[in-house]
Amino acid sequence: MTTDTPVLHDPATYDRGFPYEHFKELRDTDPVSHHEHPRWERGYWSITRHADVQRVSRDANFKNSPNPFLDDGNASPDEEAGMSELLISLDAPLHSKLRKLINRGFTPKRVADLSDRVEARVHALIDAVADRGSCDLVDDLALWLPLHVIADLVGVPEEDRKQVFEWTEITFGFDPSYTPQQRSEAAASMYGYADQLCEERRREPRDDLMSVLLAAEVDGEQLTQMQLDLFFLLLQNAGSETTRNLITTGTLALLDHPAELERLRADLSLLPVAIEELLRYVTPVMQFTRTAVTDTEVGGTAISPGDRVALWYASANRDERAFDDPDGLDITREPNDHVAFGAGGPHFCLGASLARLEAKIMFEAILTRFDGLAVDADVDTLPRLYSNLIDGFSRVPVRWNAVKDVA
Repeated sequence: MTTDTPVLHDPATYDRGFPYEHFKELRDTDPVSHHEHPRWERGYWSITRHADVQRVSRDANFKNSPNPFLDDGNASPDEEAGMSELLISLDAPLHSKLRKLINRGFTPKRVADLSDRVEARVHALIDAVADRGSCDLVDDLALWLPLHVIADLVGVPEEDRKQVFEWTEITFGFDPSYTPQQRSEAAASMYGYADQLCEERRREPRDDLMSVLLAAEVDGEQLTQMQLDLFFLLLQNAGSETTRNLITTGTLALLDHPAELERLRADLSLLPVAIEELLRYVTPVMQFTRTAVTDTEVGGTAISPGDRVALWYASANRDERAFDDPDGLDITREPNDHVAFGAGGPHFCLGASLARLEAKIMFEAILTRFDGLAVDADVDTLPRLYSNLIDGFSRVPVRWNAVKDVA
């Protein structure tokens, strides 16, 4: 590789968006490429083709532990140790058992029951900015919806949410101005809050996910307080990032494709299919990693036990071998075997149905209520998240001519 080859674990590589052209070259010439890493002695392999990403995701020869995150080279040992206990970092059989428990909070009925609440929240957010004529699509709209929905699901009272959301942003956000100590302190505050919330639910159980988890058992034993705290932290974070960035980057994609935007506005019944296409096209979660447990091979390349592999979902979703015109946006694309929620297997996104519900309601409101919606800046200059995990913007100013009342 040449000296100007992008360093794929460096968040700065994505400060102008995902480098699709570079990954196209990798898919064509080196689909399982090896990369050096400052903290991983054996480096890591990048898996870039759709079929290979799917195969590894479903292969028990690859595990998530010690964690599935692509270290940017700056993570402290304490940060890495803390991540190893998260649900997403566990493997079978414990992962399967814990996932079954938390699935009780994401049953089709429970998600469907949230519809009215999500719709009310969406319209309240739009109403709050309607008279201003402009707002920040991230901070005023996309950020708040998933945070509130997860808080509704978990059972965080309204009066506590501002503080909990602030801790979440510091602990899991991508603002490099926060120090490791500040992130650690915010995480400790979240642990303390989760402890308090659990005590309240033990005294007075309610119809929320924390009450469900407190009453649950794994192999005849109740969850430990640490497991409950980690569930709380993971839900607050994982429940927000994909939806927030799908709303933001999906809206930008539609504005950049006015014919598709008008086609969708003219027939809202296309929304469910369109959302799958937006998920493929923008792919909010760029990658996760796995670690090989046995000698195996991927795409004809030998992989040894202990080797790390990065599954590049954003690359797989633009693979010409899996999709016709992969760089085009087609809101009627079917079938659409995208991997934006993972590529199957035991770690497929737990909250996929909830994210789809939130996106459907938010996009329908954006399409029907905003007249003359436009980006109020040059998109190429907008600041992005400093992350090698999430592809999204930290600020997107938008303007409009008028906001219609709820029909």
